[in-house]
Parts: sequence; C-alpha cells; structure tokens
Amino acid sequence: MEPVDMEEDISQLHPADPLPFALTDSLVPDIVFEEHDVEEIEKEPYNDDQPIFFPPELVNKGSLDSMTKYYCYLMELKQNFDYEVPVQNIMLLVRNQFDMDEKSMNIELEVDRGTLTVNMKYIGLKCLNSDQVILCRRFQLAVFQVLMYRKAEKLAEVLCDHTLGNNSEIDYLLLPSNYVGQSPLIDWLSVTSVTFSYEKACKNHVNCNADILIQIKSGLVCTCMIQNSLVTTPHNGHAYIISGLLTNINANSLLRLSDGRLMTYKEYYEKRHGINLCYSQVSFLAGRRIFRVQNHIQRRRKQKEKESSNAFVELPPELCCVVMSPISISTFYSFTFLPSIMHRLESLLLATSLKKMHLNHCVQNVAIPTMKVLEAITTKKCLENFHLESLETLGDSFLKYAVCQQLFKKYQNHQEGLLSIRKEKFISNTALSMLGCDKKLPGFIRDEPFDPKDWMIPGYNCGSYSLNEETLCNAKKIYVRGRRKLKFKKVADVVEALIGAYLSTGGEAAGLLFLDWIGISINFTNIPYERHFKVRAEKFVNVQHFESLLHYSFQDPSLLVEALTHGSYMLAEIPGCYQRLEFLGDSVLDYLITLHLYNKYPGITPGLLTDLRSASVNNNCYALSAVKAGFHKHILQSSQKLYKDIKETVESFQELSLEYTFGWESEKSFPKVLGDVMESLAGAIFVDSGYNKEIVFQSIRPLLEPMITPETLKVHPVKELYELCQKQHYELRKPIVSHEDGISSITIEVEANGKVFKHTSTVCDKKMAKKLASKEVLKSLKGASCS
Repeated sequence: MEPVDMEEDISQLHPADPLPFALTDSLVPDIVFEEHDVEEIEKEPYNDDQPIFFPPELVNKGSLDSMTKYYCYLMELKQNFDYEVPVQNIMLLVRNQFDMDEKSMNIELEVDRGTLTVNMKYIGLKCLNSDQVILCRRFQLAVFQVLMYRKAEKLAEVLCDHTLGNNSEIDYLLLPSNYVGQSPLIDWLSVTSVTFSYEKACKNHVNCNADILIQIKSGLVCTCMIQNSLVTTPHNGHAYIISGLLTNINANSLLRLSDGRLMTYKEYYEKRHGINLCYSQVSFLAGRRIFRVQNHIQRRRKQKEKESSNAFVELPPELCCVVMSPISISTFYSFTFLPSIMHRLESLLLATSLKKMHLNHCVQNVAIPTMKVLEAITTKKCLENFHLESLETLGDSFLKYAVCQQLFKKYQNHQEGLLSIRKEKFISNTALSMLGCDKKLPGFIRDEPFDPKDWMIPGYNCGSYSLNEETLCNAKKIYVRGRRKLKFKKVADVVEALIGAYLSTGGEAAGLLFLDWIGISINFTNIPYERHFKVRAEKFVNVQHFESLLHYSFQDPSLLVEALTHGSYMLAEIPGCYQRLEFLGDSVLDYLITLHLYNKYPGITPGLLTDLRSASVNNNCYALSAVKAGFHKHILQSSQKLYKDIKETVESFQELSLEYTFGWESEKSFPKVLGDVMESLAGAIFVDSGYNKEIVFQSIRPLLEPMITPETLKVHPVKELYELCQKQHYELRKPIVSHEDGISSITIEVEANGKVFKHTSTVCDKKMAKKLASKEVLKSLKGASCS
C-alpha cells in the first residue's frame, strides 16, 4: 500500500465551494454521504492469510560440517523459592550470534512456588564435530520427549539417526552445564547418558565405591548405575527418575492404601497388576514421576501447591529398565522450564528483528528497549504479564493528535465533517491494518497463549513443520512457520501500540519517525495557519472573564468567539462556528489526558489505564466541567431546543454529586454542545499559543479537577456487566434495539443460573439507554447473588 496521501481529495467538492450539508436536530452538519464513504472504507477487504514468523537466529538449513561452530550462551537459573530439587544451569548453543540489548537477556518465569530468574550471558565460541552434534541432539530430544509425554516407550524409535542428521531446520542445542573452577562447561557426562547400555555400563564399571549389585529387569547392575537414572516400567509404560535406594522398604513391607487398608507391596502388585515379585528382600528404588512441562510465562501464577503424594513412588528394581544414566533429577527439573524460556527468547528475537526494520529506516537515534517492542506486539490473549493495551491507548491518542493537527492546518477551509472523513482515512482500523500488512507486521504479532505441547523441539525434524524463507522490508531474511487469520483490528492495535512504544521511549520525535516509517507522513512545523475569522471579540464575549477562568490571555480573542459559537448562531458578523476548533481540541485533550495518566500511573494494569482514559475523556466528563465553570451561560446559540436542553441539564445538576466529573451517575444525556465547548476552548488555546500543548493542559486541567484516579474510578455499567458475565459464565444476550420518532429503546437480557434478568430503557440517546438498562440488570444480578 502506498503511504497515506494528505493531498488526496475525498470528494469532488472544492474547499471553497458551499457545503451541501443539512443540519441535524442538534444543529450540527449531517454528512450522510461522507459517513457512508467511511463505512465502505471500513469494509474494504484485505488478505487475512497472514504468516507466523520464526527468528532466523535459531534456524540453519545447511548440512552438518565435520566441525560446526556454535555461539555459546550460559543460562543461569536462580530459584526464588524453596524446593528440595535444585535447578541446574543450561548451555545454549546457536549457529548465529544474538544481537539483543543486554536487559532483554534476563527472563523471569512464573512457577507454582514463586519465580525463576534466568540470566543469559554470552561466553564464547565452541566447535563440535558431527558426532558430538548428533549426540547432543539425541540427548535433548530424549529429555524433551520424556518430559512432554512422560513416557519412554517410543524413545528408541524417535532417536533413530535419520531424524537427527542434516535435515534439521531448527538448529540449536540445549545442554546441561556445570563448572570446572570458574569456567562453565557442557556437562558431557549427563549428555552421554542417552547412550546408556548395560554392556557398556558393565564394561566401564571400575573403581566403584558402592559395588552393590541389584537385580533389575535386564539383569544385575551396580547401584551406582541406577541412581541418577531414568527408568521405565514396561508393565505400565511409565517413566521415572531414580534418586536412590530405599533400604527400609522391600516387597514384604506394608503399604497403606487410600482406603486405609494395609497390605504388602508383594500382595499389592499381585492383585493390582497380576505381577509376582520374585526378589522379596531387595531394597526398592526411590522414584519420582516425570515433571510436568507447563506454561511458565502465563501471568496468573497458580497458588502454591503441595507436592502430589503420587509424585514420589517406591519401585521394585526387578520391574525397572534403565533408559538414561547417569542423569540427575535436577537436570530433568531444569529442562521443564526450557520450552517457556525458549518461547520467550524466540519472541525477543522477533522483536529485535522488528526493531531493526525501524532502525534501518530513520529512527537510529531512538534506543528503544526490545522488551518495549515485545510489549507492543503481544496481545491480551497471550495471558502474559504484559500486553499492548497501555501502549495502544497512548499510541492511539498521539496518532489522532498528530493527524488532526496536520489536517487542521492543511485544510484551513474544510468544515469539521470533511476533516473527520479525512481523519478516518488515516486512523481507521482498515487503513492502519493495510499499512501494517505492507510492512509485514502481522508475522510478528503474538496472539495466542503459549502451549508447550506445540513447542518445536530443536534438532528434530519429524516432518511436523516446515520453515519457509521470506524477505523483510529491510532486505533481511526471516522464516515463516505457519499461516493464520488476523482481524483488521488486531493489526491496527499493534500499529498503535508501536507508535506508543516509540513515543514513550523517544518522545514525539520518535513517534513521528515511526509514523513516517509505517506510511503516515506528519509535519507539524512547515504549515503556517492563516486566520479568516475577524470579529471584535468584546462585542460578543466577556474576554476578560474567560481569560480569568482559563488562566490564559489570548493574543487573538476572536478565537474565543469562534470557540463559543454554536452552528445555530447565524450572524453575518461571525463567519463560522466552533466545530473546527472542537475537532482539533478533542484530539489535543485526549492526547494530553492520556499522556498524563500514562506517566502518572506507570505501575497500573493496561486495562485500568484504558478505563481511566475512558472515564476522563468523554462528553459527560467535559459537559459537567463546562457547567461547573459556567461556560453554558456564554455559548452563542439561537436554538430553543438547545436552550431548553441546557437549562434542564443545569437544573438536574442538583441531583448529582459533583465531587468527580466522569458523569456516569447521571441518568440523563448531556447536550453534546457542553462537551464540545470544552474541546473547542482547548483548541482555541492550542492555536493561540502557537500549538503549545503544555499551555493547554495548564489552562484546562484545573477545570477538570478533581481528575479521576484509580481509587475513585467507577467502571462504566456496560463494561461492568460484560466483565461480570465473562467471569461468572453468564449468558449476555444480544441487545434488542428499536427506534421510533427519535426515541431509542434497548433491552438488555442476561441468563444467570437458570434465571433470566432483563430491563428495557427508553430515552432519546441510544448510548444512555444501553447504560441505564445495563445498570438495572447489574443491580438485579448483584441483588440475586446476595440473597
């Protein structure tokens, strides 16, 4: 898609031509034709068959050399919880060196018992011969197969050489590490455990201190060979990790069953499994069931769980076959975290690739953290500790602010209706999605929770996946591991979040550079603004009074007249109304308040930031503030209906608490003109001050006080009802809507616990009707739950 062109005409109308707009009941232009055009733009189709990218740093499509060079990274695992099984450091060997900032190399995982910190650091190059590479692949495949499926019965089939040779595409090694002195090394003793055989074990069995033979299923072995080993019990196909001998338990020992009965192990195995234990005096083995591989980057940490009583078992040696030895329980425990670690690392590498695309364009001076980019491409659906909503909220407000300011200056004769249509061509979900797709952003988007079962084991090519090479905008290669469908809004949200990421890191200059990269060229400085609104302000407005209220002195007081003039005020002396300034001021106030909330509450959740913004940036909030300041007394208008609506609104204020100004307590709709005037005054100050947004905030913020805080926030009834139904699994049915003679009627209906709760509200404003109906249904649901 070509960059969005500010010069493109929307219609055949010349800016100087009279606009053929009728007026609505609220006496604002009715632009039915143009609104239809916007709807058509929103419906414009786009290819939704999008790629899923995989980082090239973890891919190698070439064959193994006699000596293969690997870049080595040490993963230092630190347990921030108490557990009897310690973790072991892991060595990551890759064919391509990572180009990530140092902070991104630190990862924190959620564990049932607390958190696990992973610190990664580069430790140098290492060369492995082809036999060593095959051995390492066999080892990691064996460990992951056992952990994923908790059995080892098909391990020999999986480990056959043809699956581990030169055809592997995802090519990196994950190996246990130990220290020799201060130097971290590969734990080759554990790696070679995958080659265990009884013949080799007996042949190499020398200088053993234990020298105690024990009967297992395949014959006599020394106890040193079965401790720290992986065994399988063929009668049930289960795999266990052996940590030692239970010298006080054998086949004649008593076992307490779950119903309280006692019987010997010998009797138990005979009755439960039909197995007659032959070696009654042989000590049992202390076994542990295989650990579960979980999603450790999910944001909701489970409550601390007690170790299952079934996790630890007493195994008769004669039923056990050794599969891997020697390998410790710590190695298996540590490897359970690796799918989650590598998933996060894959995501960080993709975020780095995306960041490089921007850097190669023109934002090389912006040192944006990789984690900030990752946040911007991670949706809420991933269920992680971060997602894009906060950055999207910030980016959305800045995009509107930038576009509206540009359009206001560029099209100085356009009415607000045409400016709004032009704005939609920039900021609609369809427009942003198409720009994002042209930059191949969908391939980077993370939109599903991590499932360890779908994680692709490195070095193993079983035909279940295929990587196809693709070229990015900066001519760098990346790999595609699958296709998916993405809605327009998902891509648009990521575009806005990336705007927010650059804005929050490098300020407005960085935000504008990103906009330019994505295809929206904004230039604030080189467009002079000419005023064609010449009136003697004092004749129509008490300028001194307003300057006192606003704590601002106007250089051009005619801006004040324009900001207070409603479309119904048809005097020849006044050439226009407030709508252009309202168009500009709306975006300025939205951006200022959003930026204020983002900076003031950096620790709040993304959802709370969105709620704070919604409660702070709306017509009711502005209307209440306007009435508190007395602005309604000075609006220049000549509509009897509007006068009556304003009068009724002001009279109803005595029923409201004005302690806060979000206005959701009101059960009446506020005339739009009241909120519009607050926005048009912000636009007037913005223009008069030379587009200084800080001056606007200093002037308007006191009028909005007390501003909403996380403590005073009340969730909108419509959203509260939706969230309650989601949480309690109630059925929220589709609203029943009807319109007649300008009156809207909406019925909200919820089925909860076999009972239907519904309410119908009928008022002029559709949004108010939905709010009131939702409020009543909420009240009924809460009452029913308390009774």
